[in-house]
Parts: sequence; structure tokens; C-alpha cells
Amino acid sequence: MKLRINAFMVTLATNKGPYRAKALFDGGLNVIRAENTSGKSALMNGMLYALGLEILVGKWGVEATKPVLWGTGDYDSRTFNVLESFVEIEIANASGEVVTVRRQVKGDMNKRLIEVVHGPIVTGRREKQHLVEHFFVSIEGAAQRERGFHHFLAEFLELELPIVKKFKGSDVPLYVECIAPLMFIEQIRGWSGIQATLRQSFGIRNVAKLAVEYILGLDVIENEKQRTQISEEANQIREDWRGVRELMSQIAFQAGGRLMNVLARPVIVLSDEPWIAISGDGEDVTLDDFLVAKRSLLIESSSEETAGALGNEELEIKLEAQEDALLVAQAGLSQLRSNIRAEEDELRKLQSRLDFIKTDIQRNKDVKRLHDFGAEAGLSLVQDRCPTCNQSIKDSLIPTESTVMGIEENIKFLKTELDAVKLLISSEEERLARLQGRKARESQIVTNLRATIRDLRSDLLGSRDFSVAAIREQVHLQEEITKLEHLRDDFEGQLGRLRDAAERWQENRARHSELPDDYFSEEDKGKLDALSECFAKNVQRFGYRSTGVAGLHISEGNYRPVCDEFEVAFGASASDNIRLIWAYTLALLQVSSSHGGKHWGVLLFDEPEQQKMKDASSDALYTEIAQMQREDSQVIIATSASRDVTSRRLDKLPHKLLEFGEKVIRPIQQ
Repeated sequence: MKLRINAFMVTLATNKGPYRAKALFDGGLNVIRAENTSGKSALMNGMLYALGLEILVGKWGVEATKPVLWGTGDYDSRTFNVLESFVEIEIANASGEVVTVRRQVKGDMNKRLIEVVHGPIVTGRREKQHLVEHFFVSIEGAAQRERGFHHFLAEFLELELPIVKKFKGSDVPLYVECIAPLMFIEQIRGWSGIQATLRQSFGIRNVAKLAVEYILGLDVIENEKQRTQISEEANQIREDWRGVRELMSQIAFQAGGRLMNVLARPVIVLSDEPWIAISGDGEDVTLDDFLVAKRSLLIESSSEETAGALGNEELEIKLEAQEDALLVAQAGLSQLRSNIRAEEDELRKLQSRLDFIKTDIQRNKDVKRLHDFGAEAGLSLVQDRCPTCNQSIKDSLIPTESTVMGIEENIKFLKTELDAVKLLISSEEERLARLQGRKARESQIVTNLRATIRDLRSDLLGSRDFSVAAIREQVHLQEEITKLEHLRDDFEGQLGRLRDAAERWQENRARHSELPDDYFSEEDKGKLDALSECFAKNVQRFGYRSTGVAGLHISEGNYRPVCDEFEVAFGASASDNIRLIWAYTLALLQVSSSHGGKHWGVLLFDEPEQQKMKDASSDALYTEIAQMQREDSQVIIATSASRDVTSRRLDKLPHKLLEFGEKVIRPIQQ
């Protein structure tokens, strides 16, 4: 048993003197009996408040407690006003260590402050040497920070709370407030359904399922945590890969080439070394080979004779050659621009086709859903009949001897077409990127040729001893070589990042392959089977009648009781719904105890005999609880059943009865 409640005490300072309620508990079945409106719920809610679990009542702070703890009360026809009050709960962990938790209800102390005394203050003597610590509760950080009370409670009880995901993506421990609704059933909201007091405001994904998985100690929590981590890592690697690939593509574009041998998705092994392909003279060359060629041109340019040594005839020949080259380059650039426009038009058409197919798939899915729901029973056109003359028609212009595809076949066909169009778009985008790269390169060539022609004409008209054209060509070549060298270095750096991403992808895929194929481990399946069996036995003992007991079992989807895959709570009578809660809550404790789960070992039931429950059913509930091992469990029940009924019900059952009669909270002197 992770948690044992030794005692609980309420202390009031009133205008009529001090008042108190004190309850001492044993292991096993404990019954608090008192009349209606006697203060039983003040006791039960007070225990939740002391443990910082008052949100189970539906409110935070003092408002979750009963007015008798902070407002007015009465005893023996005398009304009193509460001046100051506090609650104390003495708890023990599995190792036998005892602490007393004290929290003020009314007074000057901040209600988010909790005092923890390391010792048995309620059942033992108050000694000065007891260590006293202060913690905060019901605010952000209470479950995660060292001075948060629920952080302390989780460590003291060794709850081993799993780390889970919030909707916003952050990691948090599974809050104790999310687990407690499966153990503490308060009177007002708790009996309206299983986990009725579980709040969704904590923002934890699948919190209802996680709470059950935690209590049963299912492997699926850790497996799903790993599965989520691996999936998130995979998404990050894909994103990193896309980013590196985009940078490498930009580098290739700036170098006047295109990226080769880098797939759009991560791979484990780079089978072919990524490189930059630069087109020239009808074939692709690597960036390194292109640099070698440029350096050779620079050397040749540096060794050329100056303009003074060249005759006008040679300059004119060179000028004519450059002008011819310019005409060819301009024609090629014009053709490239035309090709790019054509490719862009084709890409837009393919994108439009893609959007149309997606819409068509969704339409067919909607029609299929309507068919599955039986909509054809009221739609003439769906039944292949004219809505006007009611004659048989076909919804196709294809000859009647042709077979028309059904909806499912049509969806499959459209999905195949969708994949084909996506492939065409990818190919078109790559082709367009290559053309854009060639356009940038050809544009630079045209610009350089125009500058060279201007310089040659200047050389023909001038009388200098040097060639402006030759100098410009050398400067241009040197700048281009320097730029390409920087781009090559950048490319090598990104290639290193790509290799790192490939290694991370290999590790990620290896971890993914180690995950179990089935969602549930064999041990998990055994626990869920045991839960179904135990639950079915319980509801049968408790007199459940709304559905056949034989078909009842626990859903593997949400761990709720189902019959023919429908949640039985929706079709159960009010009293049977209470029986379901009894059976389910007890079954969780029973299976956790027998199959190594993480149940805290304690249950609190405030007025379980709801909806005018039959005595036979209530008798069966008490009997089932009393038969549980006292060492493994503690169940505290508050009831307003009569003394005679309670005495008969508990006769021959191991139990502890706390009889309060008319009032639970009484003057201390009495």
C-alpha cells in the first residue's frame, strides 16, 4: 500500500469555544456513520482539501470545503461562527514513515501554503523536535518544483509518476489530481460516472486513459512515451534534412549548378556522394572540375599579350567572336525563359489537378459515409432512379454494358492518381529548378559577354599598352573562382550536417524497430483480461441488470466498460450506473494488487448508496471490500444508513466503525 491514512482531524476556533472532529482509521474497511447533514462530507472533503485534491469537488481552495469549516455551524441547537480553522491528515507510506499534513481553512495563513510535520501529530504526541517543512499547492509548479506539495507527496509515497505530454507539447508528470478520481469518489459529482471528477483543464493528452494505465502499471505508458519521443525525433530529423537539403540546393544554384544525389527524405546510407552538377558543353561536370577549368582560364588569360602587342585585326577577330557568342547566349537565354514559362504553366496545371483530385477523394469519402449510414434509403439518385419519373437510370454516360466503378474502387483509383500526380509535380519542380539554375548561369554569361565586348571596343579605339578586356576577364575569373571556392567550402559543411542527420536517422530507425509490434505487451493484455474478469464478477455480485453481464468487458480503446462495443454507462439505469462505478473502482484496486500495478491502495467513498440502492447490492459492496487484504488496501466509506442497517451490514465482516450520530464536529470538552 503506497498511501495509508492513519487519522484525520478538523479543528475550529469559534465564538462558542473550540470544536473538533477526529477520525482514526485502520487498514481494510473503515465506515464513518452519521445522520444526514451531520458533517460527514465536511470530513471527506476536508481530507481532499488537506491533500491538495479539492479540485475533485469542482472548486479550488476553501470554496471546496463545507461552510461548517469556515462559516457557521450548529451543535445541540446552538449556532457558532468559525473564527479560525485548519485540517490535519496523518498519512504513512509503504516504508512506514509517517507525516502529518496541516492546511488552514480560515485564518491569516495563505491557503496555498501547506505545512508538513515529519511525525504522527494526530495519533502521537506533539514534540518540538519534529521536522516541519512548508510547501505550496494549487498553483503552477506544485507537481514539479522541489517546494511543491504534490512533488513532495509523489516522492514521499514513491508514486513513480510518468512524464506525459500536454496538448501544447510540454512534458509534465501525470498530476496526482488526474489519478485521484479513480480512488476518491466524492458525493456531489463523483457518482455521476467513472472519472467524473477528472478535469480536462490540466491540458494533458489522453489523460483519462493515462490514469488507468498508470494505476494498472501498463507497459504501454513507457512504450507510448518512447514511441512519441521516437516520432518527434524522426520529425525533427526530417525537418533538419529538409533544411540542409534546401541550403545545399541554394549553394548549388549560386554556383550555377544543381544538387545531385540528395533525396527529399532522410536515408540511413548516402549510397552516392552528393555533388553539384554544372552543365557545360553538353555534359555535367562537378564543381571541382569546373573550378579546375576556371583556374586554367585564369592562367591563360594572365599569359596573354597586352593590347599594345595585339594588332587591331586580332582585336577585331576577338570582338567578332564575342559578339557571335553574345547572340548565341541571348538566343539561348530567350529560349530558356520560354521553357521556364511553359514549365511553370504545366506545374500550375498539375497543382490544380492535385487539388481537384483531393477534393474528389473527399467527396467520394463523404458519399461512402452516407452510404454506410444508410442514406441511400431516402435518396432516389443514390438508388440509380430518376427523382422525377422514378425510372431506372445510370449515373454515367458509359454504355450500360460497361462496368462502373463502385465508390470504394473509385477512391482507390483516385488515390493512385493522386500519387502519380504528386510524382509528376516533384519531377516538374526538379526540372524547373534545373532550368532556373541554367537561366541564372546564362544571364551571368550574357552580362559578362557584354562587358567584354565593351572593353574590346574600348581597346580598339584607345592607344593603351594594356588590354582592358583582358584585365576585366582576369578580375572576373578571380572573383568567380573565389566565390566558387567559398561555395564549395559551404557545401562541404552542409554535407557534414547531412551525414550527421543520416546517422541520427539510423539510430532513430533502430530504436523504432525495437518497439513492440502490438500496442499492448503480453503482460498488459493479461492485466486487461484480469480487469475485465474482475469487473464482470463485481457487477454481477452487485446486482447489475441493465445489460447482460456475459457481454461486459473492458474496452482496449479507452479502458471503459462496454457491451457490444458501446459504453454501458450510457444505457444503464441510474442505480446500475452506481454499481458500475463500484465495480470498476474496486476492480482497479484488486487487479493492481494482484498484478503488480501502482494503485495507491486507498479508496474513499462518500455516500456510495446512491439512487435508493437496494440493500442487497450495498451488502455485497461492503462484503467485497471486507474480503480484500487489509495489508494491501484501505477503504473509507461515509454513509448515512441507519444504525441498524449498518450494524447488520457489518456483522461478521472485519471492519472499523466510526459512529458520529447526529453531529461529526463537536465541542472539544465533550
